[in-house]
Amino acid sequence: MRVYNVNKAVGLASSGVEYAQRYRREVFDGIAWVEDYYVFTDYISTNLAVFTARLGFAEAQVLWIYNLVTGRQTLPCTLSVDEFVSTVAQPHTTEQTQPDCTDVVVTDSAVRYRVRTGEGQLVDRVETLVGDQLVRVDHYDETLNNVEHFHDNQLVRRVFYTPDGRVGAEQFYRNSEITRTLVTPASPLYDTSPSSFGGNIVLESRSQFFQLVFAHLFSRPDDVVVVDRALDVIDGIYPVLGDHRLYSVVHAEHFDPRQADDGVLLWNNHYENVFTRPDLVDGLIVSTCRQKQTLEGHLASRGPGGEIRVVCIPAGVAKTPVASPQYDRLGLVTASRLADEKHLDILVRAVAEAHKTLPGLHLDIYGEGNRDHLLATVRETQAEDYVRLAGHRQLDGVLGSYGLYVSASTSEGFGLSVLEAIAEGLPVVGFDVDYGNKEMVAEGVNGRLVPHTCDERDVVEIAGAVVDVLTGGSLDDMRNHSVRKAQTYAAANVRTLWERLLAEEKTC
Repeated sequence: MRVYNVNKAVGLASSGVEYAQRYRREVFDGIAWVEDYYVFTDYISTNLAVFTARLGFAEAQVLWIYNLVTGRQTLPCTLSVDEFVSTVAQPHTTEQTQPDCTDVVVTDSAVRYRVRTGEGQLVDRVETLVGDQLVRVDHYDETLNNVEHFHDNQLVRRVFYTPDGRVGAEQFYRNSEITRTLVTPASPLYDTSPSSFGGNIVLESRSQFFQLVFAHLFSRPDDVVVVDRALDVIDGIYPVLGDHRLYSVVHAEHFDPRQADDGVLLWNNHYENVFTRPDLVDGLIVSTCRQKQTLEGHLASRGPGGEIRVVCIPAGVAKTPVASPQYDRLGLVTASRLADEKHLDILVRAVAEAHKTLPGLHLDIYGEGNRDHLLATVRETQAEDYVRLAGHRQLDGVLGSYGLYVSASTSEGFGLSVLEAIAEGLPVVGFDVDYGNKEMVAEGVNGRLVPHTCDERDVVEIAGAVVDVLTGGSLDDMRNHSVRKAQTYAAANVRTLWERLLAEEKTC
């Protein structure tokens, strides 16, 4: 059985969706009869392999929709800067303007080639500028993958090449949106399209382009489709789904609680397009029993015929839960994208407040994203000496050296970082909000959950809980309770849930 996990994008600051896929890949590794693939549909300017390799995906498992249309594999860059420079025939000079950027300036000309490099100083892409106008960007893996063309600094066209250098497809754009795709006879998809006859296949929208690729991909009767981000993707799947099973993973809150308080159920627009298609969707996958019950109730409220099956399968797994006997009691840690919805500024303010009581307290924040706002808060609270932005890194075996995990997120479908923390024995301080916090943290047993007030009391509540946990004398007991809680999410348990779901035949 092939399982296609469809996502929009992946990047340096990967979200919980991509980490959930990473855990799923590890689970599927233990199911001998499953071949799992991860399909990404957004155009990504940096070589996709840079990001997927960091998440541990094998190259053969990663399918970029633009590579599929040209028959390319997902491969890393291999062209060196010197090799590229040797292809510039005109007299020129070179200048390294940044650690990952080298400018090749053509003598007595307005033309400049800006060479962007990735890992190992290998060429990722080359920007051609005339004066200050960007006119072209060449993207590489082992060979030239695709070329972007610009007019007045606006994208107007992309050309995608087959491994042997032929044009496999061209796309045209207006306001960064696909307006037309031409698929040439060099594309492996050309002969599989019922509309291919002489010349090129002409596709008049993004959705038609997706449909062509997905129809080619979902070719075996037992293929199963799991969609991780449905918005802007699902309309390219529905028309070619046929009898294949389709599951949609709900990674976040599925409705707007503020509207629900007023008696109006407003779906999260990322999921509305699957919630309203019980005729096509075989199941919705959530990570917690609490969300399963809530979502089932919301679906049932629409009346007969509106329900879709809801299945609970945790988004993450706990790797051999164990608490480190050696840890820094005053060391706090959190890990997430540096994004506004994670409310990391609240954590910084809370730690600054708690630091008044516990002068040795310090916080490490792991993750990438927008640093500017967060650094401003660090400076404003004069916390530079004890709050550190630690960047992206693999945290396996690292979290256990801290005394406490802290979170200020107010909306998590699961909370992968919280699971990773309790698996290494950390107690947790966070808000008393759905869904993962309530299932992974027992108040006073392996942490504290405080009310979310949407005002300055949030800072006071988090700070007080941090001080209480660290001075309460039961930190070792809390660490042991966290490990026991994490054992619920052992890989074998999660794998059994997936096996049961995938082994079922398609329901009518």
